[in-house]
Amino acid sequence: MVTTDQDGFPAGVQSEPSFPLGRRPLHEYVAHHATETPERVAITYYGTDLTYRDLESAISSFATWLDEQGYEAGETLLLCLQNCPQYVIAYYGAQRLGMRVSPCSPMAKEHRLSYQLEDGDARIAVAGDTHASLFEGVREETPLEQVVYTRFETFLPDEPVPEIHPEMTDAVAMDRQPPADDIFYFDSVLEETPADPPTVDVAMDDICLLQYTSGTTGLPKGCMHSYENVLFAAATSSALTDRDGGTRHLAVMPVFHVAGKLNAVDSPMIQGGTSILLTRYEAEAYLDALEAHDPDNGWITTPMVRELLETLGAEDDNREIDSLESMPVTSFGQSLTDDLCARWADATGAEMYEAAYGLTETHTRDTFTNELGLVEEGFVGKPVYETDIVIRDWETHEELPQGETGEITVKTPSLFEGYLNKPEETEAAMHEDYVLTGDIGRFTEDGHLYFLGRQKYMIKSSGYSIAPAEVEEVLKTHPGIENAAVGGRNHETKGSEVVAGVVVSDESLSAQTIVEWAEDHLAAYKRPRDVVVLEELPVTNLGKLDREGLADVLSEE
Repeated sequence: MVTTDQDGFPAGVQSEPSFPLGRRPLHEYVAHHATETPERVAITYYGTDLTYRDLESAISSFATWLDEQGYEAGETLLLCLQNCPQYVIAYYGAQRLGMRVSPCSPMAKEHRLSYQLEDGDARIAVAGDTHASLFEGVREETPLEQVVYTRFETFLPDEPVPEIHPEMTDAVAMDRQPPADDIFYFDSVLEETPADPPTVDVAMDDICLLQYTSGTTGLPKGCMHSYENVLFAAATSSALTDRDGGTRHLAVMPVFHVAGKLNAVDSPMIQGGTSILLTRYEAEAYLDALEAHDPDNGWITTPMVRELLETLGAEDDNREIDSLESMPVTSFGQSLTDDLCARWADATGAEMYEAAYGLTETHTRDTFTNELGLVEEGFVGKPVYETDIVIRDWETHEELPQGETGEITVKTPSLFEGYLNKPEETEAAMHEDYVLTGDIGRFTEDGHLYFLGRQKYMIKSSGYSIAPAEVEEVLKTHPGIENAAVGGRNHETKGSEVVAGVVVSDESLSAQTIVEWAEDHLAAYKRPRDVVVLEELPVTNLGKLDREGLADVLSEE
């Protein structure tokens, strides 16, 4: 078991989380800031500023409307929105009534939307009206009764800074949906409803969030999180990133995912900071936002870092970006390197470091990496406050000695309360009070956790278990290889053997040369038997390495 003692947190990182108002739901924190610092900006959206007074008033109006429509504590509101103020307002408005919020990706197709509405028994949804045909198409087969549609221009200024994405422009040009008894518009609801919600007493162990898993191991599962789970994760994130009332966080990562929500919707409310919301990412727009809105921190991915640095390095770029202090980065498909960190510091003056480890079941903030001074493939830091992480044997669940590779298991105050309507899956996911993550990991003597991939992608060859990340890490040390990913291929006697897809910076580098190079750098059972040179690795719509897609590509080649 590895737990970080208070004296194990480095200088510059708080040794415990702060709860300025005590253990109270986050919507009460919002109300407090609206009273104590009403003119402080809560949300900046392309140049529109919503103060805490504005935000609290909108939350109260939406909660009042939900109550007038007959919704009660324990019911579910499905949220299908990109980053926008409406998400924050609906999220806290529903929770103020004791309702459960169920975030859904705006990229979801009919099957996923129907499943989540049915599984969560959601009678009401808030969505962009660009999704109207999708929602109207699932009404008959789901519990859905009412939809509140939103539009980007509700909170957009006349001259947005940065410029909005072309898809947003197209959405603004669309006609509104025709009026109907079961169709409403968010702006009208706020304009026509007084800010007079009923007082609903919620317990900290009540469920306020249904955050669905990605469904990579079967149907998606609704992780039930309580007000206490969400509060602890928010306070943890706020403390680790040293937020205060003046902190301005630039949020471009999607808030319908738990990590994006934690950073942009939950964490700012602990100290009453500001979220600068961007609906869509584009390099030029992101850099314009950095210059115009003076954020202290953000959160991006390695592919974004490379694109942003390339844009900043253009001869005609004269933007002044000097407000940033820190920038955590998630290695989606590409590794963060010391060189990238140094180049980012030169360009912006900000510290860059690998983002932490976490999962939906734990509300995603299980480790920290800042101030540890280490950037390495797979490194994800040390356990956060009151969090125990144990590496266990896959079969027996017994704790493994330090340095050995096994399954990452986590016990934390932000651990979910179980999967909705799935008691057997909940039991199978737990060992004592630890969640079995299905992730491969190991600890070093310094108590540093390394994440080596998902167990479902583990390659079994000649009796050995091979974590793809271990092979990928070695392949990326080749000076001519820019990126690499490996998978397993069926073999008659070995079970599986390793094959690799690589992106090369040296076009003269052949697949056979890489195979021969690997013979000297990897154990025989780990080295790739075949290598495929690709223009780019397949990624998901979030930029993560798509291992199912990789298997298809390698098979085709």
